[in-house]
Amino acid sequence: MTEIIFEYRWLILISSEILFWCTFILFLVLRYLYNSGAQNFFLVISIINQFLNIPLAAFDYYQIRHVSMFQISILLLYIYAITRGRRDIYKLDKLILRNVASIKNNSFRSTVRSPLEHLLSGDIHAKIERRKFYLHLIVYFLAQIFVFSGHQSYQPINQFWTVFIIIDGLWSLSFTFFQYDKNAN
Repeated sequence: MTEIIFEYRWLILISSEILFWCTFILFLVLRYLYNSGAQNFFLVISIINQFLNIPLAAFDYYQIRHVSMFQISILLLYIYAITRGRRDIYKLDKLILRNVASIKNNSFRSTVRSPLEHLLSGDIHAKIERRKFYLHLIVYFLAQIFVFSGHQSYQPINQFWTVFIIIDGLWSLSFTFFQYDKNAN
């Protein structure tokens, strides 16, 4: 049994993430569409599902006795969930609320909004995104100098982080070049 788990660990991780997002979206839809008690079941399933990745990473470490790309990927998933994931879940929540309100023929304007939402114009939001990227870039360069220089064992982490910093840079700078002003209406 342990060999099967170890062999299919990536498939288990990807399936776990798909299951998380499906159950979380179901939770949000049930929350706004039916306002039923069944929504709590899907929320509990999605939370339990996320915590099952930790034993999977520990099992992987136990099997190979060193840090692997699989364990780093799980760590990065948790870092994402703690940092940017909360904002993305908030955006998903608003999207589903807007869609369910249109299905139920309710006005989306009557729903609760973030108290700071009206303050984030295009320029301010772009500035915040750039600051986050610059901080990430500084940490990246410091890690290149003090951690990764001369260590071949960290090469997969370095490659993954390089790709991630490029994506983060493109994402953050896109707010500068393609600004959207929420207050224009």
